[in-house]
Amino acid sequence: MKKQWNLKLGVALMFILATSPAIATNYYISSSIGKDSNQGTIAAPFKSLNKISSTVLYPGDTVLFKSGDTFKGHYKINGSGKEGKPVVITSYGKGEKPILSGQVGEAGGGDHAEAIRIQNVDNIVLDGLEVQNERLVSRKGVRDMDAFGISIHNSSNKVMRNFLFQNLKICNVYASTPTLKREDFDKIQVSGIRFTSTRNKIAGKEKNIDGVEIRNCYFTDLQRLGIQLKHGGGAAGIGNDSINRNMNIHIHDNEFIYLGGSGVLPNATYNCLIENNLFDHPGSDIDQRMPGRGSSIWNYNAVNTIMQYNTVISANGYLDSYGIHIDKHNKNTFVQYNYMIDCIGGFVEILANNKNAVYRFNVSINSGYRYSKGVSTWKSSSCTIYIYSDRWTKPKQAGLMLSDGVYVYNNTVVMDYEFETTFNIDAKNMFIYNNIFSSTNGAKMGYLQNKINNNGTPFTLTNNLYEGDVNPEWIKYDQNPIHGVSKFTGKGKLESAYNLTKDSDAINNGITILGPPVPGAGRGVFKNIPSYPTVDFYGNPIDLKKGSPNIGASNAKF
Repeated sequence: MKKQWNLKLGVALMFILATSPAIATNYYISSSIGKDSNQGTIAAPFKSLNKISSTVLYPGDTVLFKSGDTFKGHYKINGSGKEGKPVVITSYGKGEKPILSGQVGEAGGGDHAEAIRIQNVDNIVLDGLEVQNERLVSRKGVRDMDAFGISIHNSSNKVMRNFLFQNLKICNVYASTPTLKREDFDKIQVSGIRFTSTRNKIAGKEKNIDGVEIRNCYFTDLQRLGIQLKHGGGAAGIGNDSINRNMNIHIHDNEFIYLGGSGVLPNATYNCLIENNLFDHPGSDIDQRMPGRGSSIWNYNAVNTIMQYNTVISANGYLDSYGIHIDKHNKNTFVQYNYMIDCIGGFVEILANNKNAVYRFNVSINSGYRYSKGVSTWKSSSCTIYIYSDRWTKPKQAGLMLSDGVYVYNNTVVMDYEFETTFNIDAKNMFIYNNIFSSTNGAKMGYLQNKINNNGTPFTLTNNLYEGDVNPEWIKYDQNPIHGVSKFTGKGKLESAYNLTKDSDAINNGITILGPPVPGAGRGVFKNIPSYPTVDFYGNPIDLKKGSPNIGASNAKF
């Protein structure tokens, strides 16, 4: 019996060794000099995406596309890596990044939904490619309003792990027949990179996508979104907050330039860090196919999200289009250390049913000018602070969708030319303190509309500095208002813009209130994040537990 078992084991081991190469393989692809009948070596490369899609990949394998070549079609990555030995998709040779595009035209059966498809495989690295997908021709089985550069999809019964995308250019991604009516905005799911997981329905077979890093990539000329993350959630009694969301996401040091919508949309994520990115003109309408609406980042149904050290320039649109906004049904969202300028919607936007929504140590310049520019007749369309509960549009839900735990503190908010904004707040347990509200040179902060509803819970408005023309109806709620001068320095230079000089009335006039800690601080994607702020926007040390902090985003002491 023992000999028979050993024989079966030996046969199984021989099968594994025969089907799994011991040495990693490099596969070279060139559309200009390759042939699919070749061996896929550097001297004799493959030619087409069809050929490499049919090639099974193993841990440690590398696929290299020739620089300067263009590859049209559909690349479906066929095989997984493993931790420490990923499958790497990259380039070789000198010249411009190789271009992969799903656009094949009518003769190719219509343009594909995406250029690169990653489905139910993992431990993948994409490095040094350009990805496009301008869909001009419909394809059977593909929604005409869909188009993606790279689509990562988990429809399996296990977790997909470890994705690193770096040094990519993602551009020119458009649906074949986009819907441009405003009411159909959410139907436009066009994205440069899209992560999706199907709904968890079977106990013990829950899945998500765990471990995503996107860095040093360049996104431009996209119909709507740069990066989108979605999960179908879980059926009743199936899964938990983490497995029913895609998790451990780190998006950093990327550029998002002139997108028709938002740069990053974390929908149903768990532990997501978005930092050190440039967002220049989200919500653009430079192409008539773009919907022209978008805050740079907004999260929905997400748990533990940090958006920090991002620069946002000129967010545009007829709705939303704040620098960064917190949408609905989120827990523990921290918007901190961001620089936001000329964003048409405003500074703070927090929508319904959030728990622990925090804006702190941000600098916001000349945001909230939509109404004054005649774009909208809705007075609440341009806000310095907008905290929304659904009661204004859905009165029957009054009190059911209130955010609970709102913290807006140590921000520097500046308006210095002629336009007007509003203050609209409707939530529970709100704390707004240590902010500079500077409104000069004809600007009028908070005059268009001024709604405050604390729903019978504590509303702490205190130790804010008011400079210039700020609505006194707002200021009267402040328990310790500071009327003074900010004395800013370094205007126009991001590293030092709107810092304080030694004679500023903001120095030492703040109050010590901690606010909520960051869950998971010091671990995983938050390994470099402290539980509470230890520095201000400019890197000066701060301790909100003691002492006399400054008002505003600078804690400079003299």
